[in-house]
Amino acid sequence: MKLLKKITLRTIPVYIGVIVLFYFANPINDFFFIAGIILIVVGEFFRIWGCGHLVKTKEFTISGPYAYVRHPLYLGTYLIATGFILMAHLWWLLFIWQIVFALYYYPRKEVIEGTRLLAIYGDEFLNYMKRVPALLPSLKAYKNTPRKWSFKRMLENSELGIIILDIIGIAILFWKL
Repeated sequence: MKLLKKITLRTIPVYIGVIVLFYFANPINDFFFIAGIILIVVGEFFRIWGCGHLVKTKEFTISGPYAYVRHPLYLGTYLIATGFILMAHLWWLLFIWQIVFALYYYPRKEVIEGTRLLAIYGDEFLNYMKRVPALLPSLKAYKNTPRKWSFKRMLENSELGIIILDIIGIAILFWKL
C-alpha cells in the first residue's frame, strides 16, 4: 500500500525514465561506467550526509551539508541520475535530464520548499537563503551547529531504500556491460 502512495502523476515520468534508461542502456566502456559510479557515490554521499542531519518539518536544519549547500538531497539526486545516465551511455537521455532538472524538478522543489520554510522560519530562512548556495556547495560553513550526523535519522529519512536501489541499478548496468 505504501508503494501505491508513491505512484502519482509526478512520479510516473520518473518510473518511465528509469525503465527507459535500463531498457536502452548501452554501457560501452569502463571509462563512462567508472565516471558514472563516481558520480553516484558522490551523490549518495551528499544524500546520506544530508539525511543524517535532516529533521523534516520539526527543525530548521543548517548542520552537516546544509551548512554548505541548501539542497544536498537535490544535489545528490542530480549526481546519481547523471551517473546512471553516463553509465548507460545515453546522451539523448542526459540532455533530457538536464532540461527536466533545470526547468521542472529543481524550480518546482525550490518554490514548494522555499515557500514552506519561509512561512515557518521567516527571516532566519531568508538570511540562510542569501548566504548558502542552492546546489554548488560553498567551502565556508554557514554556521557551526552542535547537531551530529545520525544513522537513525538517515534511516528515518528513507535513504536506505535509495542506497539499495542504487546498488541494484549499478548491478543491472554492470551485467549489461
